[in-house]
Amino acid sequence: MQETKSKKKKRRMRLPAGIGSVHKIGGDRQRRKPWRARVQSHVEVDMETGTAHRKYITIGYYATEVEAIDALMDYRKNPYTLEASSATFDDVVEMWRSKKYPELSLKGRAAYNSAHKNCEAIHKMKMRDIRTAHLEEVMNTLQGGFGVQSRLKTYWGQIFNYAMEHDIIQKNYSEFVKTRDKAPETTRSDIPAEDRAKIWEAARAGDHGAQIVLLYIYTGMRASELLEVKKTDIDLQARILVGGMKTTAGKDRRIPIHKSILPFFERLMQTDGEYLIMWKTKKGEDRKYAYTYFLNSVWNPTLEKLGMPDYTPHWSRHTCATMLREAKVEEDLRKLILGHKNADITDRYTHHSDAMLLEAIDSIPEE
Repeated sequence: MQETKSKKKKRRMRLPAGIGSVHKIGGDRQRRKPWRARVQSHVEVDMETGTAHRKYITIGYYATEVEAIDALMDYRKNPYTLEASSATFDDVVEMWRSKKYPELSLKGRAAYNSAHKNCEAIHKMKMRDIRTAHLEEVMNTLQGGFGVQSRLKTYWGQIFNYAMEHDIIQKNYSEFVKTRDKAPETTRSDIPAEDRAKIWEAARAGDHGAQIVLLYIYTGMRASELLEVKKTDIDLQARILVGGMKTTAGKDRRIPIHKSILPFFERLMQTDGEYLIMWKTKKGEDRKYAYTYFLNSVWNPTLEKLGMPDYTPHWSRHTCATMLREAKVEEDLRKLILGHKNADITDRYTHHSDAMLLEAIDSIPEE
């Protein structure tokens, strides 16, 4: 009786770490090119759960494993060998993300991810085929006002400029797309004194959300700036915190802490976690707030509970600016506190700012 020899499973080629991966797809299905070569593009984080997901760029599909590995090695020598004539909008986005996302905050990535979802109609189009008419059609059918459209146009500008840099296209058609006009009702204003008094009443009674609203009002920090403040950025004795972002004038500025809200800072400094304002998961883990989650779980519920309109955190920044102006604080000091650009700041403000900043912020009366 002739013995049947068992077939040995062919060992896969092992690639060096960080090169990328080659794998067979389709299971038992017969494919002409079953081998896929791909490289990691970026890591996408779910801002509410904190779960990380790896995202990849597919280099191509090949008949044999060797062909796929060769293509992967060629791509590593020159990451932009993707055929310009066949590169889709999604292909360019993945290449752009691999360069851009490492330098972005979670909020920045989320904003771009949201904009990407809003233009699904062009995802699979070849980048060279996309024209102003295609973009305008997306914009005209987009649900949302000026803010949503403006963010989408900004996103397109990034992608089209990147494609031009790498000779995939010759013209940035996103420049010709128009957004809706900003509606008059979106104009920001101040939180009126009677509502500030209600917030103070709740804060003195121990309402955590009301206390955080007052932190926004009396520091004048931008919507996401306060959420980025670490405890190591705060000097309670000097009543100074270092924070801010967005602009050169606003980044890492020295912000005075009003004497009336100092107890709220002291309480938050005693909580767990690296950042001043954090939340606990069901498992007891300390997490930094994503801006959207903060709005939905702290800011909006607090205002709703107090029976107030839909003020945004940016209203509190306008409110701080108004209160400083009404307290007759000089413009240069107001700009230092709020992080506004000022080319005329004198040496006396830059060299002796802390005492002057504290005097300025304390001139705002407590409600």
